[in-house]
Amino acid sequence: MIDITGIDLVEFAKKVYELSAPQGMGFLHYTPEPITNEEAKLCIQEEGRSALNMDYVKGRACKMHVRRENSKLTISDNWYDHTDRIYQQLLDHFDIQRPTNEEHGRACNCIDCQNRGVISET
Repeated sequence: MIDITGIDLVEFAKKVYELSAPQGMGFLHYTPEPITNEEAKLCIQEEGRSALNMDYVKGRACKMHVRRENSKLTISDNWYDHTDRIYQQLLDHFDIQRPTNEEHGRACNCIDCQNRGVISET
């Protein structure tokens, strides 16, 4: 898990959206415009264990979940359906340090893992 406590969640949601691409049926809802602050706020929950949840937003496969535990906010060590390069761009934008172990799990289907052979064809 990567600690993002203190990051502005509205700005975080907007950057997640910017770095995400339309996928599948999302192409039907895709618009090239950035999301507004108001649209980003719709992804944020003020209470509970989920602080931010972005699945498909305006056609883009954002696939980002921010967890809340007490006052700490965390995200996964990898970003589902996004390459390591794109994930690093997100982290760099907010000056977030990534843990040294960058190996993805078997469920990761990002292009980098496919190229490394983490996903086996059956």
